[in-house]
Amino acid sequence: MKGDRDLKLSGYEVFRFGTDELDDPAQARPLFQQFFADLFNRFDVIPPTD
Repeated sequence: MKGDRDLKLSGYEVFRFGTDELDDPAQARPLFQQFFADLFNRFDVIPPTD
């Protein structure tokens, strides 16, 4: 928790995930896919295309 506070006080945003969210790969994959889609959208990031 101290690390989170230190980062936030330094101006960073912290996104935490719980162990329960990541235990099951079938649940974790869509969670991460949606999270990164939302994160990229929020910060106007365009992922590279192959």
